[in-house]
Amino acid sequence: MSVFSQNGRRGSESRLPLFAKAVVSGLFWHSRILVLRMRARRGYLETVDFIRAKGLPMNARFCLALILLMLSPPAYALEARIETPGGVPTLMVNGKPMPPFILFHTAGGGPREMACRTGPKWRQFSFSFVAPRDDDNVGIHIRNIVPAGNWFVDDARFFEGRSEAPTSPNRLRGGDFEGPKLPEAWKYFLNASTGAACQYSLDTTDPHEGNSCLRVCITRPGTIGYQIHIYQCIAIRKGKTYTFSVWLRSEEPRTIAIQAVHQGPPWNMYGGQTSASDNIVALGAKRGLHIGTVPIGMPWPRDGESPDYSAADAQVRHILSIDPKALIIPRIGLHAPQWWKHKHPEQQQVYDGGRRPMVSPASKLWRRDAAHALRLFLRHLEDEFGDSMLGYHPCAQSAGEWFYDHTWERIMPCFEEPFRVGFAEWVKAKYKTVDALQKAWDKPEVVFETIRVPTLDERLAGKLGVFRDARSQRFEIDFAQYMQVCLCEYLEECAKIVKQETGGKKLGVFFYGYLYDVSGFAYGPAVSGHLRLHRALNCPDIDILCSPISYFDRQSGGVGPFMAPVDSIQAHGKLWLNEDDARTHLAPKSAGFGRTSTMAETIGVYRRNFGHQFERRCATWWMDFGTGWMADPTIFDNFRKTREIWLEAATPEPYQPQVAMIIDEDSLLYMRNSNDVTRPSISRIRRMFNTMGCPVGLYLMEDVRAGKLPESVRLIVLLNAYRVTKQQREELLAQVARQGKVAVWLYAPGLIDERAAAANVSRLIGFEVTRIAEPKSGKARLVGNAAKALGVAEGHIFGTTFVPSPLFAVRSGQPDVVALGTYEGGPDIAMAMKRLPDWTSVFCGTLEMSSEVLRGLARLAAAHIYCDTNDVISARPGFLSIHATATGQKTLVFPREVRLRDLYTGEELTTARKRCTFTMVKGETRAFAWK
Repeated sequence: MSVFSQNGRRGSESRLPLFAKAVVSGLFWHSRILVLRMRARRGYLETVDFIRAKGLPMNARFCLALILLMLSPPAYALEARIETPGGVPTLMVNGKPMPPFILFHTAGGGPREMACRTGPKWRQFSFSFVAPRDDDNVGIHIRNIVPAGNWFVDDARFFEGRSEAPTSPNRLRGGDFEGPKLPEAWKYFLNASTGAACQYSLDTTDPHEGNSCLRVCITRPGTIGYQIHIYQCIAIRKGKTYTFSVWLRSEEPRTIAIQAVHQGPPWNMYGGQTSASDNIVALGAKRGLHIGTVPIGMPWPRDGESPDYSAADAQVRHILSIDPKALIIPRIGLHAPQWWKHKHPEQQQVYDGGRRPMVSPASKLWRRDAAHALRLFLRHLEDEFGDSMLGYHPCAQSAGEWFYDHTWERIMPCFEEPFRVGFAEWVKAKYKTVDALQKAWDKPEVVFETIRVPTLDERLAGKLGVFRDARSQRFEIDFAQYMQVCLCEYLEECAKIVKQETGGKKLGVFFYGYLYDVSGFAYGPAVSGHLRLHRALNCPDIDILCSPISYFDRQSGGVGPFMAPVDSIQAHGKLWLNEDDARTHLAPKSAGFGRTSTMAETIGVYRRNFGHQFERRCATWWMDFGTGWMADPTIFDNFRKTREIWLEAATPEPYQPQVAMIIDEDSLLYMRNSNDVTRPSISRIRRMFNTMGCPVGLYLMEDVRAGKLPESVRLIVLLNAYRVTKQQREELLAQVARQGKVAVWLYAPGLIDERAAAANVSRLIGFEVTRIAEPKSGKARLVGNAAKALGVAEGHIFGTTFVPSPLFAVRSGQPDVVALGTYEGGPDIAMAMKRLPDWTSVFCGTLEMSSEVLRGLARLAAAHIYCDTNDVISARPGFLSIHATATGQKTLVFPREVRLRDLYTGEELTTARKRCTFTMVKGETRAFAWK
C-alpha cells in the first residue's frame, strides 16, 4: 500500500470523529449564539468574539461557521435608516428607498369607545370585557358634547360577569341617580377652554326607573370629545369578566359615547366596542401600505416583579396575522403607572391650580425608571419581532407629544419640587459661580441653594410691554429656557436608548417642534417645552420628527398648515412626518377639528395634505384613532393613488422655494407668557402665507444665519426676529442682504440686544424707526401708489385689532425710504421700503400681513406666483396641486409653456400653454404633472 493511501486512510479514521464532534459542537454553540443574539442583539462582531473566547479548535470553528451560515438568521435582518440621497431625507429599508406612507391603527390593541345612538325613548347599552391586567384606576365614562340640548342617564351598573349572569353587585355608587342631590361618587367634568358649557342636575320628569335620573344640559356645544362627560373610577382584576350597562336618552338624536378606560396616561382602553383597525390593516395591505404606527402598552412592573409582555406580544401577532408583511413602529407611552405615582407622590406635576396627574418630566426617579422599562421593552420587541419592527416612537407628556400636559389651556406648569431642583442644577451648570449668577439675575441675595421657580405673576409680567427686559428679567428668561431644555434633553436620552438597544438599525421617531401651533397656546409658546427644536435637530439619534397637521384651518377649504418649520428639519437630514388625522365624513358630527361633510370633501382634504407632503418629499401617516373614520375602500384607493404618484416621480431634488418664512425660537423666550403677539404673528399668519399662490419654505432663523436657506429664495419674511445680538445681526445680514433678495421684517425686528431699543431695530433693517408714545392701532392701510405697486386694492387694510406695546413707526423724510402704509387712523408710517445696493429691506410694524400684500412683495422680489385667487398651492418642478378655498374660476400661471397631466384622472392637456383656467368648487383639490 502506498504511503499516500495509508496517510489517506489514517486521515479519514482520525478526522471523521473530529468532524462529528465539530458538528455536535457547532449545533450546541449555534443554540448558545442564538440565545446570545436574542438577549443582546449586538451583531456579528460580538458573535465572533464569543466564539474566539471559547477556544474552539480551528477545524471546529470552520465547521461551526458553515453551520451558522446555513442555519443562523442574520442579526438585524431588518435595517431602517433615514438617508439623504441628493440632499432629500429618504426612508431606506434594507438599503432600498420606501415610500413613507404609514397607517396609524390600534389593531390587536383592544376596544374603542362605544357609540350609542340615542333619541327621546330610553335605550339600554352595554359592553363586556375580560380584564387584561390589574388596574386600580379604571374610569367608567359617559360623554357627549354636541348638539346643544339635553341628554339623560339612568341605572348605570358595573359588575363582574356578563349581563345574563352577573356574579357581583353593582360596583358603581350612585348609578341610580336617586336622592336630593347629585351623587358625589361621580365626577361631573366640563372643560370650557374652547367655549363648551353645560349644567349637570337631577331630573324627575321622566326617569327610566325610580324618582330621578341625571340630566346633562349642553348650552354651548364642545369641540373636543372629552370636554363634557361624567365618570367614576373602579378597580379591575386580571382575568375577570366585567360588564357595564346604562340607560340613555336624549331630546334629539345624538351619539353618546361610553367606555372603560384607565383614568390617566396611557389611557388603556378596556371596554367599548370592537376596534375598526383590523379593517384598516387589511385595506392597507391590499394596496401596498404595510407600515403601521401602533400604540403598544409598555409594561412597567412593580419593584421586584418581571415585566409581562404577553399583551404586547398578542397585539403584534394579531397584526402580523392580518398582514404578514407589516412593518411596525410602536408608539410607546412613558407615563408612570398609578402604583408608581402612589409610591412617589412628591414627583407629580404641580400647576398654578394645584397637583396634576402626570409625573414631573424633571423627576430623576421617573427618568431612571422610565428609561429602564423602555430598554427592557425594546430588547423584548427586538428579540421576538425584530424583523417586523421598523422603529420606535417613545412618547411623553401631553398626548405623548412632549409638551407640558394640557398647556394649550390657560394653565401654568412647573411649580413642583423636582422641577425646582432640575432648574437649580441647570442654572449652576450655566453660571458656575454665585457671582456670575447674581450679576446675571440682578439679585444680590440669590445663591444656588435658594433658587426657586418664578411665580405666576412673574411669568406673566413684561417690563417692556409684551417683552421681558433682558437684564432685570433674566431670571424669568432663564426659567423659560430650562422649561424647553427639560423636555428636549430627556427626549434625546430616549432617542439614544432606541439606537443603543437596536444597534443603531431602527428608527427613532418623536413628536417635537410645534413652533407655529404652540404660539397659539393661551400662555404663549414658552409654556410648551418645544422651543429647543434646533438642539433636537443636532441630535444624531433622532431620525424622524412629527406632529399632527395643524388643528388651525384644516377644514375643507382651509390651508392645512404644518405645525413646525419643516424645511429646517429636512435641511438637517431628518425626515418630517405629518400625522394626517383628518376627521372624515364618516366621523361623528361631534368630532370637530374640520370634520368633512362628504366623500368629495374628504378626498379633497387628503389630496391637499398630500400636496404639502409631496412638494417637500416628507412623510405621512393617516390616522383615525382606531375609530373607522377612514376605513373605506374609496379612501384607501385614494391612498394607493397618492403612493403611485410618489413612486412614478423622478429622482427627488431638495425643496427650492422662492419665498421663506422665518421663525426664531430664542426670541419667544423674551416674551411674557401670553399669546397676544404670537397667535396672530406666528400661528394665524399661516393662513395668509399658504394662500399667497406659491410654494413657501419654513425655516428657523438659526439656520438662516448658518447659511442653510436655499439659494432659490427671493423673499424672506422674518416673523419674529426680536432678539438679535450684534454677532447674530452680522450673520443674518450676511445671508439676507445680498443678490437682490427682499427681506421683510415684522413688528419689532432686532429690538432686544443687551438692552431693548428702537436703535437696534434701525441698525438691523437699514433705516430709522422710532417708538410710538401712545399706540392707537395695530392695523395698517396702504398709501399712495403702494397698493398699485403691490397689485392690491387702494386703501387695503391689514393687521390686528390687538395693539401691541411697544409699537414702532418709520421716521418720515429719510432718503430712499418709501412709505407704503400708515397705521390706521393716523399719520405714523407702519410700512416702508428701502432699496439698498444688494438687497431691499421692508419694515412692517403690524403683527400680520394679508395674503395680497405678501403676494405683492413676492412679485417685487421676482418670485413666481402660480395663482392669485387665495387658493392653496403646493409646487415643485414638474408638480403642482391646488386646493380651492372658495368656489370659482382658477387660473394657473406657469413660468413657461407647459403640458399638463391630471395626476388623479390621467387627463392630458396636449396643447402647451402658460396659463390654464378651470372652475373648482370649495374644498376640491387638483394635482398636475407638468413638463
